[in-house]
Amino acid sequence: MTSVVVLNASFELLGIVPLRRAMTYLVRERAVIVESVPGASIRSAEADFPLPRVVQFREMVRVPYRFRAATWSRRGVLERDNRTCAYCGRSRVGTTVDHIMPASRLTRVEADTWLNTVAACLKCNGYKANRTPEEAGMPLLFQPREVTTRDTLLVAVTATGADVVALGLVA
Repeated sequence: MTSVVVLNASFELLGIVPLRRAMTYLVRERAVIVESVPGASIRSAEADFPLPRVVQFREMVRVPYRFRAATWSRRGVLERDNRTCAYCGRSRVGTTVDHIMPASRLTRVEADTWLNTVAACLKCNGYKANRTPEEAGMPLLFQPREVTTRDTLLVAVTATGADVVALGLVA
């Protein structure tokens, strides 16, 4: 099933919905098509709609939440760092997650955070072992950053094929 990007009336990114929900917005005239799939359409007994890729609400929709830090995951750390070792800079197949401040010195809640973990190759992770980067003489090539729900949403929008630059979602 196709996913459709939904924008607020101000072109603020709201989320991604299934095609069926987007079509409901269009039929009820709550939204308009901003970008469609070229050459594809959806036909009904009464109307013919272009297959939407991005729809925009006609009126502002109040969003009760703000973008916050995404839930930490090993996969998320590897994707954030593009599977590139934070110590040697090489992209390797056997990339692991390394704790900057060793996990043995922290509680599990403190250890598994976006700012304390980076992607590392097996060789660098093994050499660093249970030491800090300073103790091991291995400076970080880049600083870890916190991943927000907006970051993950932008990745999902890109996966739908929508042009995030043309929509003004990224600079």
